Amino acid sequence: MSFTTIRHIAIHTDDHFRMAAFYKNVFGMRKITNGMTDQNGNYDKERGHYSDGVIGLALLQRQPGFIAGLDHFGFAVEDVQKARDRLKQSYPDIFVAQSQEHVPFAGLRSHDPDGNQFDLSQKGMANVREGYVEFGWEQPRWINHLCIRTARPGYLAEFYERVFELKVDQRLSDEGSFYVSDGKVCIALRPWNMVTHRGMMAGLDHFGFKVESIEQTTKDIEALAESAPASAARKIAIGRDGPQRQKNLEGCKLCKHPLADPDGVLLELTD
Repeated sequence: MSFTTIRHIAIHTDDHFRMAAFYKNVFGMRKITNGMTDQNGNYDKERGHYSDGVIGLALLQRQPGFIAGLDHFGFAVEDVQKARDRLKQSYPDIFVAQSQEHVPFAGLRSHDPDGNQFDLSQKGMANVREGYVEFGWEQPRWINHLCIRTARPGYLAEFYERVFELKVDQRLSDEGSFYVSDGKVCIALRPWNMVTHRGMMAGLDHFGFKVESIEQTTKDIEALAESAPASAARKIAIGRDGPQRQKNLEGCKLCKHPLADPDGVLLELTD
C-alpha cells in the first residue's frame, strides 16, 4: 500500500439534491454518510457524502461568503505525524489546523504552497467514520484524477512528492505539466496564466472519471437531462471565453470528453 491515497473531493453547491442526482445517476456513486447542514444551517439527514468506492464526494451547502464549485480535496495517509514532520521541515510556512468535529473524513486541514486546501486523515482517527472507514467497492465509473491550475506546476509536483510520496507519472507529464499519482488516482498540475485562463484564478480546476464507455456515459447524461432537466450537464464552449475553457480542458492528458456538471463544475471523461 502506498503512503498516501487520494480519498476525498468537496464541492460547494446551492442545490445538493440536483447535484447528487447527477453523480448518482450518471456515475453510479452511492451515499456513504448520513446528514449535513442545509441552506438554513439546519441538520438534514437526507444529505451526505457520495462515493465511487474509493473517493468520497462531499456536496457541501454553500453558505454566504463561500464560492460555489470545487473547494478542497483530501488524503488518507499511513502516518499523519510523518506528513506533519515533513511539512515542518521543508515547508515551515504551511499551516495545519484541526478539523471540526462534524467532518466525517479528516482530523486535520492543511494546504499546499499555492494555498489549495486539503484534508488529512489516518486510519483510526476519530473523524474517520461511516463510509470512509474502509475502502468500499469497485465500479466501472470512478474518479481517476483531480486537476490544479498553477503558475508553478513543477514546484507543486515537488511538494506532493516530498510530503506525500506521490510519484510523477512520466507517461503523462511533459515540459509544462506534471501528473503525480498515488498509484491509481492522479493530481494533474497544469499551467495557469491570466491570458489562457481569463477570469479564472489559480486553484482547483476540474476532476475526471474513467468510464467503461464514453458513448454509453454520454447517453446516460442525455437521458438524465430528459428525465430531470435541473440535473442536466452544462455546455462549456459558450460565451466569449467558453471555447478557450474547453480547449484548456481538452489539453489535459486524461481528457477524451469534456463536460460540466449541473453547477458548472468542470469534468472530464476518459475510457
